[in-house]
Amino acid sequence: MKEWQGVFAQNVLVLPHLQRARQPARESTAFQCVLKWLEGPPLRQGVQEGLSEVEVHLRVTLFDVTYHHFFGRTWKTSVRPVRQPSKQPPRIVFNEPVYFHTSLNHPNIVAVVEVVSEGRKRDGTLQTSSCGFGILQLFKSKPESPTSVSQDKRLRLYHGTPRALLHPLLQDPIEQNRHLTVLEGCSLQYTLRPHPALQPVLHLLPENLLLSGSQCIPGLLPAHGGEAGDALRKPRLHTSVTWYLDDLFVNLYPSLEKFEEELLEELRSDRLREGSSPGDSSTLEIRERRLCVGVHNGLAFLQRPQVVVLVPEMEVALTRSASFSRNVSASSKSSSGSQALVLRSRLRLPEMVSHPAFAVVLQLEYVFTAPSGLDGSAAPATSLSSLACMHMVRWAVWSPEPDASSGQMTLPLQGGTQPGPVNCLVYKVPSTSMSSEEVKQVESGTVHFQYSRSPEEHVDTSPEPARSSKKPPTSPSSPSTQPTSRLAATQDSPVGPGLSISQLAASPQSPAQRSPSRPSLQPGGSLHSLAQAELPFEGGISHLEADLSRTSANLDACVAEPLQELPFMPLHAPIIVGAQVRSSGSALSRASMVLLQSSGFPEILDAQQRPAKTVSPTDPVRFSPQQEEADPLPGNEIVLQLLAFSRVPQDHRGAPWPKTVYFTFQFYRFPPATTPRLQLVKLEEVGKTSTGSLSHILIQINKDGSSDAGPPGFQLKYMVDPAFLKPGEQRWFLRYLAVQTLQIDVWDGDSLLLVGSAAVHMKHLLRQGRPAVQVSHELEVVATECEQDVEVVSGDVTRFGSVKPIGVHTVVKGRLHLTLANVGHACKQSGRQSGPLPPSRSRVISNDGTSGFPGGSLLARGSPRPGKRVVQAQKLADVDSELAAMLVTHMQTGSRNLPVAGRESDAVRRRKLERMRSVRLRESGEELGGRRSSVLAQQSVRVQHSRDLRVIEAYRERTKAEGIAGLLSQAITTQHTLYAALGAAEFFEFALKNPHNTQHTVSIEIDSPELSVILDSSEWRYFKNAAGLLTPVEEDMFHVRGGSLAPQLYLRPKETAHIPFKYQTFSLAQPATAQAGLRPEKGLDSRSACTFSAVPTKHEKVTFRGSSGKPLAVLCLAVEPQPHVVDQVFRFYHPELTFLKKSIRLPPWRTLPGAPVGAPGEDPPVHVRCSDPNVICETQNVGPGEPRDVFLKVASGPSPEIKDFFVAIYADHWLAAPMQLWQVHLHSLQRVDVSCVTGQLTRLSLVLRGTQAVRKVRAFTSHPQELKTDPKGVFVLPPHGVQDLQVSVRPRRAGNRFVHLNLVDVDFHQLVASWLVCLSCRQPLISKAFEITLAVGEGKGANKRITYTNPYPSRRAYRLHSSHPDLLQFKEDSFEVGAGETHTLGLRFAPSRGPGEEEILIYINDHEDKNEETFCIKVTYQ
Repeated sequence: MKEWQGVFAQNVLVLPHLQRARQPARESTAFQCVLKWLEGPPLRQGVQEGLSEVEVHLRVTLFDVTYHHFFGRTWKTSVRPVRQPSKQPPRIVFNEPVYFHTSLNHPNIVAVVEVVSEGRKRDGTLQTSSCGFGILQLFKSKPESPTSVSQDKRLRLYHGTPRALLHPLLQDPIEQNRHLTVLEGCSLQYTLRPHPALQPVLHLLPENLLLSGSQCIPGLLPAHGGEAGDALRKPRLHTSVTWYLDDLFVNLYPSLEKFEEELLEELRSDRLREGSSPGDSSTLEIRERRLCVGVHNGLAFLQRPQVVVLVPEMEVALTRSASFSRNVSASSKSSSGSQALVLRSRLRLPEMVSHPAFAVVLQLEYVFTAPSGLDGSAAPATSLSSLACMHMVRWAVWSPEPDASSGQMTLPLQGGTQPGPVNCLVYKVPSTSMSSEEVKQVESGTVHFQYSRSPEEHVDTSPEPARSSKKPPTSPSSPSTQPTSRLAATQDSPVGPGLSISQLAASPQSPAQRSPSRPSLQPGGSLHSLAQAELPFEGGISHLEADLSRTSANLDACVAEPLQELPFMPLHAPIIVGAQVRSSGSALSRASMVLLQSSGFPEILDAQQRPAKTVSPTDPVRFSPQQEEADPLPGNEIVLQLLAFSRVPQDHRGAPWPKTVYFTFQFYRFPPATTPRLQLVKLEEVGKTSTGSLSHILIQINKDGSSDAGPPGFQLKYMVDPAFLKPGEQRWFLRYLAVQTLQIDVWDGDSLLLVGSAAVHMKHLLRQGRPAVQVSHELEVVATECEQDVEVVSGDVTRFGSVKPIGVHTVVKGRLHLTLANVGHACKQSGRQSGPLPPSRSRVISNDGTSGFPGGSLLARGSPRPGKRVVQAQKLADVDSELAAMLVTHMQTGSRNLPVAGRESDAVRRRKLERMRSVRLRESGEELGGRRSSVLAQQSVRVQHSRDLRVIEAYRERTKAEGIAGLLSQAITTQHTLYAALGAAEFFEFALKNPHNTQHTVSIEIDSPELSVILDSSEWRYFKNAAGLLTPVEEDMFHVRGGSLAPQLYLRPKETAHIPFKYQTFSLAQPATAQAGLRPEKGLDSRSACTFSAVPTKHEKVTFRGSSGKPLAVLCLAVEPQPHVVDQVFRFYHPELTFLKKSIRLPPWRTLPGAPVGAPGEDPPVHVRCSDPNVICETQNVGPGEPRDVFLKVASGPSPEIKDFFVAIYADHWLAAPMQLWQVHLHSLQRVDVSCVTGQLTRLSLVLRGTQAVRKVRAFTSHPQELKTDPKGVFVLPPHGVQDLQVSVRPRRAGNRFVHLNLVDVDFHQLVASWLVCLSCRQPLISKAFEITLAVGEGKGANKRITYTNPYPSRRAYRLHSSHPDLLQFKEDSFEVGAGETHTLGLRFAPSRGPGEEEILIYINDHEDKNEETFCIKVTYQ
């Protein structure tokens, strides 16, 4: 114990700065720094006067330049004598290595080396003084080669002491600061290199601790030969042993109840002092008592401490047998009524070493909770919604004897402000000033346990416990206290939770809570950050509460290794043609073609008014880009005809079928389209077909709700011609048709519920030189349904605290019949061509030719027109509105009423009007007084004109410099336009030329975070190869300064350098107008979807400044955002104000459109980015051949909000172009949890709140057979009113699933409210079982009878229900039977279409619809 305390006291560390510790943790790197010799005279003249035995040593300390903070511990070399000056320059040889490891990989983390001299005064006292210091760089901003790292380096020394680095004037870069003076003629020779041999022993050494090889490290063997050599050069580990701790319990003084009562009282008063409300403090309660157990070698914890849960012994006793309860009661009486905290499991410590400095550290923590909604702002939904905080109350250290193998141990608990292994404050201990030594040992509490080295050995205890505080043990090393009759015996312990409750309820700590947790050398810190106090083990703490009901062998295997995370996530299967959707692109049958032909759908004609060529969806497509680009008809008119939507034969006829539907989809980069509501009309000839796949056609609806008399179906056209495509986009569009699929969502037009989705290939739209092609598809509309499965995944993960798996399966809802066509058109040749991209020089922007003054007006707004150097003279008041507002004459002329000022015709017209007015005044023959007033008016006008002339002159002088600077800036400004899409990187180079005859260090200033300079040469080379540029690539071209400063470039006189830029945006620009969608009115222009919303142009500016700060060139970019192509659409329904966590599994890599061709067996890395910065989106690289998952974490908003965002998937390291772009819609719904029994009616009510206007609403549900509402039909929702909606749930099958409930405005078809009803259904107890065999076919079915006897002594009424109403009907749905009488139930079995077996449940309910009995009938169809 003393050995551990000595090592711990000698190696107390100062932790890094709080802001530095908050940064993401990186892998720690080990270093070896050899301080070789000190060259030159380290001592100034006059320092050695009056001193004898002058010696010198070095001190090394880690320093954070950014935050001016020393951390770690100062390391000293041995002292060396100073030789007398001679002709040769003096050299003091050290040759001492220092070792350390750190994860703070940043250029501003340095090591400060100080030269210290010491000598004896005449009175014999020792005097030390600083002779200088040097700054040793550990991390460079750019990596060095391995050869240069191991070479000797020379460290410059500066005058003064390292304490000067704390001065605020010494800012980064420190080496260039004018306040530092170099110590001439004196330097330090050193070598700094990584030390990989230290990696296996890093768990023995704390981070940022400087050590020498001669220092004794507990856990390491000494150097070879037994001499005091360098043990860290090639470190060797001690052999570890495994210790087992059993029957552990903790006693607190004076009793557990009083101790916790006082602890809660202190916490409540402390929270009141901090400003908490009295109600918040009074509800503070203890949630959990935890014990953290870890092995410590005096320097650090060897592994993350194990966390186990302690429970009061009476709680353990309540779960035991009667004989065990008697033992507990006896032990409680002997302990004077005080309880102990008991550990129900066994602890295994495999990292112990037989060394006196190795010790087991036990830390007692309490978890407290306080409800988070007491102020009325947010009421907690469950107990896990409360806020949790942890406080350490006691700790103890036990160092086993070297020759001990088993025994018992009682340790006194410690607390208060004394230094501990976790560097934090601990709850106070009671005052022991008046207590004896024996009482002091137990007043702060004791911990008792049994220890052994054998996994089977278990030390037996005497049946008489003696844990009374009145008889303390005579010595902690040889205690006489005993446990309470094996309260923690493993064979009697109940099963512990998989995770502790505090880990589920603890909220993340705020920065204010964590701020005091970085102490200096003395212990200090906050009680809120105890679990994160030890830096190497920050993060989550694994919980080792074991399953103690298993055998001892299984127990040892269970706790031998840390708990492993299950590789399971909720999976959403993407709808991909040919994978998850079966037969989604099948051809139409001949019978269906006859029905469609006779229904009168409009015929698709080519440009010559001839029918388009019909192709089969099963025909193979040979894509030839050259043939498509050489097509004489470059215009492509894409026609989409929605014809019919039919019900599948497998669907239950009792299930609802929509009366109206509408469709949503997005084609290419056009805006998302929403069709009007279309009515489903049943065909009369459907019964004549054998398959019956085509049953309902689509008819447009008028405004009054009647069916349109025009042709059936809905047709939509998209015109993609050279005028629409940007240069080089034609090839992208053709590739989109060849490899992409179009996803169409089908919605119920009345309930606004999603029916399902369909996906169709567009490769048959490639005309391959033909004038027009059309293809008809029959698509399966598939709905993805999620339900909570009751089966386990593996092991016992369905126990308390675990997450049950969520099953996902697809259901075919119907078949959509549509026709796709591509009609070629001849387009007029215009200046904008859509051919291939221009040559490579289109990606190189040059500022050559922009020099020189183009001429123009100083007050002209905007750039002058090209080729025009002459500007017509105009009045200043007509050009500048600011000047016109200051002129009196201009205000009186009324020129402000003219729509456009500055035109010559307007000036002539005003001049003629003034002359006409003067002539009329002279001809009017006014009186003399009138003439005098006219003269006075003319004089006033002259005064006003003189004033205006002075104002104009002053205004010109003020704006002249600004105007000239603007024109000169135009002379060095280059304009360029970028066409950027979401997630795609636009690469270009700017050829910057130095126009001066002197060299310049050019700083590149960019005003947009989306535009950046490519600093990495590998990235630059990648983009150049992709663009086909042949310009040179330079290594180490830019100098990047720390922080967010602009990169710098060195240019020689008249030199031209190519600067690479990359523009990439992940944010969506909101359009200036509403998106062009489809409206339900009749007469809609079918080409309206071809026009997309005008997205505002972004303007970015890049300034290239020389050494003097003046700009050398300016690049102005006009970024035209382009609509993006969506490859996949996902819709998720989730409860409001919660987190959605989904894992989307990618299909096999080489089946993705655009996947690059790699080596056999190689899968490129996958990277994901999200358009919403508040969405967590990530993926992990897995082994070859393993499936890849994209993980999403989204916070849902209030109901019925819909959150839309995009996810881009990349297959290259530099995120050049997204391989796939997904659109995700998150529908936030109000969650309602219902626990019910199948066949039994469960009622609940929902609160409806009115809006600002009166609405006629109706409730719709996705499962109307199981969930019904009252009122059933349309009802009025008053404004700002509150109304109840009664909901009745009668589930037909057991399990957990989700039901959607929408409240829709029937007049405007708007969603007023939406709920997600989560059903948890269990099956009732089956009282009788029957079996019957029926024939398969279209016969009349079968009639059967069963009897039911009333078991009650009174007459009762009963109701009958079936789990399969489509297969079984009753002769009567309700009946009454007298007391003890028997009633015959008539059953009618419907015929089945195919062979198989089915279990049908008959529910017999009472008059309140509560289940009385359940019969099971197993029907076999043969």
